Amino acid sequence: MTMEPTQSFWLNQSPYEDFQSTPELPRKSEVVVIGGGITGVSTAYWLRSNDVEVTLLEQRGLSGGATGRNAGGIAPGPAERLSQVVKRYGPDTARDIWNYTYECTQAIKQFVIEHQVDCNLSFSGRVSLALSLAELSQLQEEADFLTRHGRPVEYWDAATCVQRIHSTAFRGGLFSPEGGSLWPAKLVFGIAEQALRLGANIQAQTEVHAIESENNSLIVKTARGNVQAQHVVYATNAWTRHLLPFLSDTIRPVRGQMVITQPVLHLWPYGLSTNFGYEYWGQRTDGRIVLGGMRWLTSTREENNEDDTVIEPMVSKSLHEFLPKHFPELQDVQVEQEWTGIMGFTPDGNPLIGPLPGRPGEYIAAGFSGHGMSVTFYAGKTVAEMIVGQGPENFVEAFLPMRFAETFAC
Repeated sequence: MTMEPTQSFWLNQSPYEDFQSTPELPRKSEVVVIGGGITGVSTAYWLRSNDVEVTLLEQRGLSGGATGRNAGGIAPGPAERLSQVVKRYGPDTARDIWNYTYECTQAIKQFVIEHQVDCNLSFSGRVSLALSLAELSQLQEEADFLTRHGRPVEYWDAATCVQRIHSTAFRGGLFSPEGGSLWPAKLVFGIAEQALRLGANIQAQTEVHAIESENNSLIVKTARGNVQAQHVVYATNAWTRHLLPFLSDTIRPVRGQMVITQPVLHLWPYGLSTNFGYEYWGQRTDGRIVLGGMRWLTSTREENNEDDTVIEPMVSKSLHEFLPKHFPELQDVQVEQEWTGIMGFTPDGNPLIGPLPGRPGEYIAAGFSGHGMSVTFYAGKTVAEMIVGQGPENFVEAFLPMRFAETFAC
């Protein structure tokens, strides 16, 4: 018997848990997208916007994976610390990654406004906070880089943090007005609704077992039957290894853990995190605080763990203690709900977006390393443009799967 995943706050009332456009799977579809998170529904939306026939298959309900289990934050920038990206690629590529993610967040904002998607999207800013002098030095370095490249950021000293964060625990902070928050699952549902309106076929509760090549076509095999396709898109993030085992070391599952509190006095309008990203939190308009992190406390750091059916006790204890420890006004805060979710991490922190080398007709958009909300909507657009033969707009070559060519050769 398959155990049920922990229940995410964002999915307490999900209208697409068992949704299926048609009672039976289509026998053929020009493109099959595997995965019903934000990446998959975005890919389906952009494909239908280009008049391409598309069927989306999801093993759970829509947004049942990482998208529906995260902290509800959205902010431009790479998954790794910006200073690390500059050292790895140089300032030009670091700037390109930042621009790609910024343009993605703006495209989401435009989409939400145009289609009146009720997902609580707000760009009220995000602040990265330093708990140590080492973190403070990195924040200053990133502030310098972003200021040089025209990004509107503010460096906060300890006194400013006391005033604006209501805590004496932090040595400084870096505030970006370009960050924000949202109800992630509702954004997925809104994108899915538009994809359906344009003619996409969406099939939840449909697990894909294998993809085989046959007579210049791809056969997508499921327990409900097979679908013949010309193109397949793996929007599978942490679950990629089940269909593409040669990517097991390239996209690794990492379990994250979240809590949401009962409503409390409003303290911050913006999202917050510690600089190393170990803890991240924000307060909703209803007063609830969403908090995640602490996986670094476990011996495995929750790496290579794809079990979201349980709560890790040590992580849970530390999450429950974090807010009372750092904020005097939250001494009596009560946790209302707790859940886990599985992210997909790559060795360099960048996603794999584009064609799979040596596998004609197969594309991937996965491995977002815990920073998918500012990349995935555009990742779907990029893959759609590649499938229809357009040069992808504003693409970052550092995202191409070809950079792991030795893996595909195995």
